[in-house]
Order: sequence, then C-alpha cells, then structure tokens
Amino acid sequence: MKNVLNLFLCVVITAGVTLAPIAEAKVPADKQEELKKRQKARGGKALSPRAGKKVQKAFELYQEDKVNEALEILLEMSPKDDFDKANVDRYIGSMYAGIDGKGEEAIVRLKSAIESDELPFRDHSEILNNVAALSMQAQNYEDAIKYYKEYINFSLDENEKVYVGIANAYYELKQYDNVFEPAKKAIALQEKPNQNPYILIMASYYEQKKYKETTKAVEVLVKTFPEESKWWVQLANFYALIEDYDRALSTFEVAYRNGYLTKDSEMKRLAQLYANNGIPYKAAVIQEKYINSGLIKKDDKALSIMASTFQNAKEFKKAATYYGEAAKLSNDGDLFRKQGNNLMIIEQYEAALDAFDKASKAGFKREGMLQVLIGEANFYLENWQASYDAFKEAKKDKNTAKTAASWQSFVKETAGRKGLVLN
Repeated sequence: MKNVLNLFLCVVITAGVTLAPIAEAKVPADKQEELKKRQKARGGKALSPRAGKKVQKAFELYQEDKVNEALEILLEMSPKDDFDKANVDRYIGSMYAGIDGKGEEAIVRLKSAIESDELPFRDHSEILNNVAALSMQAQNYEDAIKYYKEYINFSLDENEKVYVGIANAYYELKQYDNVFEPAKKAIALQEKPNQNPYILIMASYYEQKKYKETTKAVEVLVKTFPEESKWWVQLANFYALIEDYDRALSTFEVAYRNGYLTKDSEMKRLAQLYANNGIPYKAAVIQEKYINSGLIKKDDKALSIMASTFQNAKEFKKAATYYGEAAKLSNDGDLFRKQGNNLMIIEQYEAALDAFDKASKAGFKREGMLQVLIGEANFYLENWQASYDAFKEAKKDKNTAKTAASWQSFVKETAGRKGLVLN
C-alpha cells in the first residue's frame, strides 16, 4: 500500500519549476481596489541609461539562446542604483534557474531582488513565486512555505497552485495536520478538478495511520474522478484495510466490470475477497480465468490456492485436477494427498489410489494418515485384503492407530460376510 501511495504522490512532489507567471492572477473582487493601489505605488521606475543598454544587450543574447554570453554581461555589472541592482539580480537569478546545478545561486540572486523591495508589482510578485518554487526544488521546504505565503499576501492572488505548493511543502516536512487547510483551499479555488490536493489530503491521513479518514478521502477522489481506475482499486483496498469487506468486494466488482483491474495482484485480491465473503465459486472462476489467460502466473502456489477454492465451492473434480497439476510441478506429497482426497469424494477410487501412491513416493510424512486413506479407497473398491493390510500398517502410527483398528475390524467383518478370511 505504501508503495502505491508513493507512486501517486510523485505527481505532486516532483512537479517542475517554471520561472514565469504561474497564471493570470485571480484576485477576489473585494481586493481589486487594493490591487490597483499596490500596482500604482510600485510603478514608474526605469533602468538608468547605462544599465539599460547592458541589460538590453544581455536580453538580446538571451533571446538568441546565448545564455552564457548574456550572463557574462550581467555578471560584469556592478550597479550602484538599488533599482538597477534589483533588476540585474532578477535577470541573473532567472537565467541561473534554467541551468542545471545553479539553483542555489539563482535563489541567492532572486532573494536579493526581493529584499531590495524596488521592483515593479508584477516583477516582485513573480520573483516571490519563483523563489518558492526553487526552494521546493532544493528541498528547502520552510523557505518554500515562507515565500508562497509572501506571494499570496503581496500579490493578493488566490491561485490553487500556490496553495498546493504550500500543502506539498508541509507534507514533505511531515507536518501532516498543516496540509489540510491549504489543500482544501486549493480545491475550493479549482475551476477544473485537479487530483494533487486530493492526493495530499489522502496521503496525510494515511501517514498518520488514520485509515477511516483516509478511506473517506479516497471516496471523494472516486466521486470527483470516477474515470480514474486507480482510485477504485485504492478505495477497495482501503475498505479491506478497515475490515469493511462487503464494500471492498462491491467496489472491486465495479472496478472489474469497468475493466479497471489489469494486474495479477488485483485479480488475486478480487478472488480473495470473494472467498472471504463466502462466495468460493466466483473466487475459483476468477483464478481459473486469469491463470489460463497468463495474467496470473501458473505455478504450484497459484494452482494449489485455486484447487483449494474449488474444493470450498464443492467443485471436487476441478479441485482434484488442479491439486494434481500443482503436485506435478512441485512434487509435493501433501498436494498429491489432497488430490486423492477430492477424488475419493467423487468416488474415483482407482485414481485416488494412484494419487496416494504418488504422495508416498514424494515423501508425504504422515504415513499413518496415508494408509488410512489407502485402506478406505480399497474398501470401496472391495479390495478387502489390500484394505485390511493398509489399516494394519496405519495401526503402527499412534496418531491413526485407533481409527485404523476400528476400520480393520469393520473390513474383516465385511469380508467375512462375503466368505473371505483376512489375515
């Protein structure tokens, strides 16, 4: 279960960093006037002519994909004006962010631009968001939370991706109770459902071993994303985890009917749930179908489990067949013995004796039990002497001595009525 959850979480946790506006800001109507004031208060400045020429040249090189040449110009600059310096730091940081191994240097430069508090409103907003994203990439989750929150407070933007970032950072810090508020905020802001905040909520409950709450979170995922097959399977597994086996089975049945079960482990789980819910025949049929198709590996373990399930379903002929196949693969004496037992039930005594003989040759250790079974099979075949001899051997085993003695007397008496004397 843990591995499955980790697989789903990777879509949230390994999200890439893009140094660009995350989206058009979603500022609530009641904050629009405040937004205009902030934008106006931070407008009107421009680079000095000297700095402007160099930045323009660097920008042209950057557009030609000559990033190193652009950086060379910017790194040589040492502007004294705070506004010029903030812009140069901003450009250097943005370029570093796109170069492998330069993430930390990008953060240093961008933080410097933030601390100057000189940039226009939009630029300052973008840098706050980008530092948060870079901090996530650098696994500095405390800084990620700090700068995401600063971004929200400064820009007034109510953007679901920012709240997912905060929730994600709290998850990485194992502060699971702090995940819920930003994740739910992200969900409330969604125009189109996205799974990431739902997954973070589910995973945070799971990490705290709150399995009932985890199950409810997966129920929400199923209702919100019914076309996603993995959530149906996960929901069934969580129902089983909280021992709600009826719901586990019904959910797995829905998943099966919709073609969502594609793995051998899922088919085995469905069969197991049928068996646990007292429906062994369906359990056996599922196993048989997918062993024959090749989805479930045809080995002695799978065959013996299927044989046992057919036996529980009172399909003794099939049980005998599959116990025999499993026994041939493993040369397991007990499986031959089980094959013989099922053949006895359907009164195929000659075949049962053959199975018991194979069990003995395969080294079945409970010799007394085996001799009792051989005795019974010979009795029903009216092989009186062979039956008598088998029970005589079974008497040597203290575990079967009493049963064998009773049978021996019965066989001798029955043969006597037919005019035969047994020794």
